[in-house]
Amino acid sequence: MKENSLLAVIAAAGIGKRYGSDLPKQYAHINGQSVIEKAINPFINSKQVSKIIIVISRDDKEIKNQSFYDDKKIQYVYGGSTRKESINNALKVAESEFEYVITHDAARPNIKEEDINDLYKDITQSKASCSFFFTPVYDSIKEIDLNEKTKDKSKFYLVQTPQISKLDDLKDSIQKCIDDDIDCPDESFAIEYSNLKLSRIQGSRSNIKITEPEDLELLNKFLIRSGVGFDLHKYESGDGIILGGHKINCDFKIVAHSDGDVLLHSIADSILGASGLGDIGIFFSDQDEVNKNLDSSKIIEYCLNELIKLNLEIYNVDATIICEHPKINPHRDKILKKLSDLLKIPETSIGLKATTSEKIGIIGNNEAIAVQSIVNIKGKA
Repeated sequence: MKENSLLAVIAAAGIGKRYGSDLPKQYAHINGQSVIEKAINPFINSKQVSKIIIVISRDDKEIKNQSFYDDKKIQYVYGGSTRKESINNALKVAESEFEYVITHDAARPNIKEEDINDLYKDITQSKASCSFFFTPVYDSIKEIDLNEKTKDKSKFYLVQTPQISKLDDLKDSIQKCIDDDIDCPDESFAIEYSNLKLSRIQGSRSNIKITEPEDLELLNKFLIRSGVGFDLHKYESGDGIILGGHKINCDFKIVAHSDGDVLLHSIADSILGASGLGDIGIFFSDQDEVNKNLDSSKIIEYCLNELIKLNLEIYNVDATIICEHPKINPHRDKILKKLSDLLKIPETSIGLKATTSEKIGIIGNNEAIAVQSIVNIKGKA
C-alpha cells in the first residue's frame, strides 16, 4: 500500500438526539479523550492517509477545543440534514488524485490503524467498489409485525464503519441516492443501490457506535488500562513496618531509602505503568537525599496528581502482600481503610490479600517482604 494514498472522511455533523444530552455524543469523554479524538487519531497517525475531511454541523461549538483541530491533514466542511448530504458535501471538495476514500463515524472511537490497512488490502484484492466491516448477529431477532416472527439470525449481519470505497463510484452512488430521494444509512448501501460490487471482512464487536449513554459506559470498560507493580525489601531488626500507610508493630523494620512502604511503592508503580509514565524510580530516585525517609503517601499523592492531568482515575486496585511475618490478616481492615483514604477510592474497589512463600527463599527465611499489585485506570466521564 502506497503511503499518503488515502482520503478519509469523518461524519461528525450529527447532534445525537438519542444520546439525550446537550453535548453531542462525539464530544463525550472516554479514557481521557473525547470520542471524536479517539475516532480520528488512527487516521491522523496512519501513513496511508494524507488528508482527512471532517464533516461538522454549522452550530458546532466544540470542534475548536479538540486536540487535532489545527492538524495539517485536516479540512472541515459543513454537513447537511442527512448523512448522504453530509458525505456528499465532503466528496464535492475531494481532490480527484485519490482513487479510494475511507469513511468513518465520529461516534465509533474504538478502531486501530490496522483496520485502515485491512480495508485497503481487501478492496484492492477483491476489486470491489466498497469494502466494509461486519459482525455476525448473536442475539435472536424478531420482525416487528402482528406476529412478532423470529428470523433466522444466520441470514443477517451488522454493518460497521470504517468503510472504504472507490472515490468516483461513491460520488456517483451518493448522488444517485440524493436524486432518487432514497434513505442512505451508510456508504455500502449507496454502492449497493448502484448495483456495484461489495466486499466485507469481519470486524470487532468492540467497535461499537456511541448511540445511548450506556454505550459510553460499556466502551469505558473496554478501554480500562492496567499496570502491574512489584516491590521487595529486606528486613532488619526494628520496631515495626509501614504497609499502606499503616504502622504494624513487630520485631522488624524495612531496609529502604524512604519509609520502605512496599505496598504503596508497588501500587505507585502500577499507577505509573498504567498511565504510561514509567516507574517511581524516575520521579523518586533512591540516590537522591531529598527522598531520604520519604513518607510514601507523598509518592501516591504525586501519582494521583499525574492521573488528574491525564483526565484519568483509578477503577480498582488488587494487591498481594508476600511475607512470613508479621501476620497481615489482623491488620487488613486498618490497611484497607488507610489505602481507601490515600487512593481516594472506596474500600470495595480495593482487593487486598496476604500469603507466604512457603518457607522458600529470602521471604521464606523471614528476611524480606514483597508486594505484587495491579491497578486498573479509566478515563473520567
